[in-house]
Amino acid sequence: MSRPLRILFDLTPLDTPSGPRGIGRYIRELALGLSQLGPEELSGIEIIGLTSLDWTGACETTRDIGSYRGGPRSVSPTEKDFYEWAYRQRLALWRAAKRMEVDAVHICDPHATPLFLGLVGCRRIVTCHDLVPTKFPEHYFGARDGGAFVGKRIERRRYRSADLVVAISDATRDDVVSLLGVPAERVVRVHNGIDVDFWAAPPTVDVEATLDRFGLRSKDYVLYVGGSDWRKNTEGMMAALARARAGGADLHLAWAGHLQAGHIEGVLREARRFGVLEAVSRLGYVSDDELRALYRAARAHLLISRCEGFGLTVVEAMAAGCPVVTTQGGSLGEVAGDAALQVDPEDATATGNALVRLCREPDLADDLVRRGRERARVFSRAAQARAMAGVYRAFLGAG
Repeated sequence: MSRPLRILFDLTPLDTPSGPRGIGRYIRELALGLSQLGPEELSGIEIIGLTSLDWTGACETTRDIGSYRGGPRSVSPTEKDFYEWAYRQRLALWRAAKRMEVDAVHICDPHATPLFLGLVGCRRIVTCHDLVPTKFPEHYFGARDGGAFVGKRIERRRYRSADLVVAISDATRDDVVSLLGVPAERVVRVHNGIDVDFWAAPPTVDVEATLDRFGLRSKDYVLYVGGSDWRKNTEGMMAALARARAGGADLHLAWAGHLQAGHIEGVLREARRFGVLEAVSRLGYVSDDELRALYRAARAHLLISRCEGFGLTVVEAMAAGCPVVTTQGGSLGEVAGDAALQVDPEDATATGNALVRLCREPDLADDLVRRGRERARVFSRAAQARAMAGVYRAFLGAG
């Protein structure tokens, strides 16, 4: 009897700065979802989790990929950890693949392209989370990346050299084909997934105490979750908040998420420019259960990013029963569908007016909550895992 076809699922980015970010959440959710599939859904396939790799190709692995949350470095990973990981991936992963006799490796963090895999008969699946740097090189490719010319060539090689690209939205899939020239037959779309039941369930933390701790108990607020790089549109959020307040909605903006020290002043500068400094609360990192409580109590979740690969917080908010105001078109419009108010991210007046409507029209807010809860079910962890298992089976010719 022939052995199952083996996929090496790379868990090592959890020990880098990617671990606490969106890529880390993607890896953990997908790994857990795959681990919960029945044997018939993975018939003919064996998934092995790669948990560590050294320079010689010696590695540690696990068959229980759903339980792995990272090693010692995952507690406080540094940029040095990232660069060491990236070079080990490039130079040593092929040795691990050869030793493990795997048929394919799934690279969930695309920021290091392994060399020599083809020489040992191992194919490469790589997830593309977005092509933001390629679309906006002037904002994302600096001297450290070799500038826009070199940076875009690296992005192109990263995906064009893969045997299969998994894009997390239709919009991202279209970008991979049109911007990078990857043949359409080598690109598949598998939407991201979340634990919908978790986000839909009542918080286990005391909501009022949580609001007290963050200084929000007596405030009407909209919630933003994320960073502050250019695409996140800090100025658009501040301008929209100013417009909403001028329109009679006494709203505050609660900003959840860790900000690098160099980014804090930029956020404060934009808040001052639009006269809303006193209406902005920086919450810092919050736990998932605290975030669930914050979604529940918010007037809206605001995400008017200029570009996203998917927009995970939109689905979290919808599942938690929080109305959403987000960007029209692209992946955010694709994910939100008719369950959110969609706006032009550069039109602060339209965004501010949308926030005012949610404050003044309770029926509208209730309708968005209902639609959002239904829409979120489309993006469950189980749906993502089943779709990915189907991709693996088709790619390897299993079953």
